[in-house]
Amino acid sequence: MEKQEHWDNIFNTQCEEILGWFEKDFSQTQKYLEKIENLSDKDIFVSGVGTSKIANILASRKGKTVLNDISQEALDILKQRIENKNVEFFHHDISKPFKKECDVWIDRAVLHFLIDEEDIKNYFESLKQSLRKDGLVLFAQYTKGTAKKCANLPLKQYDLEEFQSYLGKSFKLLESETFEFTMPSLNTREFIYALYKKED
Repeated sequence: MEKQEHWDNIFNTQCEEILGWFEKDFSQTQKYLEKIENLSDKDIFVSGVGTSKIANILASRKGKTVLNDISQEALDILKQRIENKNVEFFHHDISKPFKKECDVWIDRAVLHFLIDEEDIKNYFESLKQSLRKDGLVLFAQYTKGTAKKCANLPLKQYDLEEFQSYLGKSFKLLESETFEFTMPSLNTREFIYALYKKED
């Protein structure tokens, strides 16, 4: 099954609240977003947003919000919920090169679905090309030693060293922590949250 078809099927047939990555409580992600000065005015890119309700929160700001997903079904659901001229619904596979200029790049539980090394390098190259100087990137991915699969797909696990190796010397780590995420099934998974700044 093609990647887009796989994700379209998930968002077309399953209730959002039972999906393993469903985030009922946004406080952990918001804690990091609150560290970003003048967030309301920033241009934000959200990678693989799915149908997350955090999209509604970000879309209520003054700055532009680009909501990306490989699934058109997911974006169509968001379009029914969000009406804001400052929002762009960007249907694109993040493993393929692109450029969307932004001040903040947010990726919660998306990057770890990229397994092929070329796809990962394409992702990080797009991130570097898109993020403006002094821009920030927030990652929240499965950390080393936790889940190996999600949505019936294999995962790549991350730690700070791996993030840094892909980002390169132009990015400085500002803050990080591990976080135990409780899934709708009440099982727990450990995420690594990391906030980086692009200095060059």
